[in-house]
Amino acid sequence: MYRARAAVVAEIEAELVAVVASAVQAVRDAIPVYRTLDGPQSADVEAIAYWSLRRLMTLWAGGDPALDGRDHSRFRAIGAARAADGRPLADVLRAYRVASSVFVRHVATEYLDALDPPDIADLSLGVLDAIDAISEEIIGAYIVAREQLTSNRAQAHALLLDDLLANRHNSPGAVADRARELDLELSGHPNLLVVEMTSAGRALTDDTIESLVLALGLAPPDRTAPSTTRSHLCTRREQRAILLLPSSIGRDRADGASRATGVRGCLVELSTIAAVSGAWRLASDALDTAPEHAFDDRAVLDTGDGQLLALLTARPTADTSEVVRTVLGSLIEAANAHILEGLSASSPPAPPRPQRHSCMCIRKRCVIDCAEPRN
Repeated sequence: MYRARAAVVAEIEAELVAVVASAVQAVRDAIPVYRTLDGPQSADVEAIAYWSLRRLMTLWAGGDPALDGRDHSRFRAIGAARAADGRPLADVLRAYRVASSVFVRHVATEYLDALDPPDIADLSLGVLDAIDAISEEIIGAYIVAREQLTSNRAQAHALLLDDLLANRHNSPGAVADRARELDLELSGHPNLLVVEMTSAGRALTDDTIESLVLALGLAPPDRTAPSTTRSHLCTRREQRAILLLPSSIGRDRADGASRATGVRGCLVELSTIAAVSGAWRLASDALDTAPEHAFDDRAVLDTGDGQLLALLTARPTADTSEVVRTVLGSLIEAANAHILEGLSASSPPAPPRPQRHSCMCIRKRCVIDCAEPRN
């Protein structure tokens, strides 16, 4: 153990929160893809930064720059995870280099007087060796995982939709990269269809989902149709199936296909593919709360139904402006104001409201003006 290094490590440990924050911010500034990470993903980056910097400090303080088997295993797991979430390999490796440079610069700037030149040299060389070992493990695991994912296209497509439902990696650039890698042609303004069995006692099977996909005129995941024609995604959540569909498949077509396969659902039209997570919550809540008679003459609810149900059941996602937009549609446009006026004029007049006593009366004497006669 090197005493001077150990003392510096102890001081850095006390300020590690600030050091990690600086490293993560530097990564965000240097690598665009890291700027769009959501809460859980940012927390994951911070957790990896904490562990990596602590491990570097431990090795440096002990004078042993070599990573052990557990370190290699952990970085292989990180490489496989980055392959699954679609983060570009070059960006992942660059993130480690950027974060490490922040750490080395901090030590060299703040603790130069407490250390000897060989200490700084050993830290720099140890970081270079660690980056080399990290890169080797991450690259190897990343390549293997990507090959496994892309060889099973059905699984890879489902994982992409799972990420979108969880609000992960939904930036246009990230989605475009993964779609290109998986030979997908996804709509920029897709529709999200969530379905369940019409009969509560029946289970939603893979065969039923395949029949629904075929009824929609799409190729199911296990067919050998040319991959460039695939324009949809499909995954499952317990007894519901979620399908990301081309914008050309609207409610009428989804309704016919659902009737033919014995399912019912809710179709939400999306403004962008980044809205998949919110659309999933809206459609799922609609199926949870819709009364049975809502499906008397149809099998699929639409966006307006979902918005209205969210408002009526006081869901956190309720948005009154969206209820007006999706239910009234073009009627709210200025050019159609006369239609709304006509509808209002044709409505029966409201019954007279009972006159309310608006004052405080004491012993039948009004102490302020009110509509009732004074005694």
